[in-house]
Amino acid sequence: MAKVINIIGYGSNVGKTYIMEGLIKELKSRGLSIATIKHDIHGFDIDKKGKDTYKHRKAGSETVIISSKNRIAMIKELNKETELQEIIEMASDKDIILVEGYKKSNLRKIEVYRDGISEKILTPKEKLIAIASDIDIHMDDVKVIPKEDFKALADLIEKEKEFKI
Repeated sequence: MAKVINIIGYGSNVGKTYIMEGLIKELKSRGLSIATIKHDIHGFDIDKKGKDTYKHRKAGSETVIISSKNRIAMIKELNKETELQEIIEMASDKDIILVEGYKKSNLRKIEVYRDGISEKILTPKEKLIAIASDIDIHMDDVKVIPKEDFKALADLIEKEKEFKI
């Protein structure tokens, strides 16, 4: 069963993706398999105009799957947002699942705090693994780690208990 860790922060440009990238590299260097889940509140499109899969969707296909010898992707039109739990189950064959966004989830979190962008800590103390920050802040009973110290953040992730689906 995978460990699932939520990386959150206040707004755009706070450094969530920066933390995700650093953690992926650090955890991979330790021999762990990684899956990531990214929430996009604005919606997204990964298809490219003119490509066959794009043409399939434009013609009316509600689900388009493309596969090759080393990769598979699915684009599925939905009437409602897929529950995070269901998405986690899709990736549960990995050692660690890093979730970017979904700040209201029940998952344990590393919160990214950036001077001049973050207004306050969003996560209740009991759900915080650590705060990754570019400034020295104090919060009782919560580790504050410099945002570029991916080794220390990965150490904390490895100490976390497994997430039970």
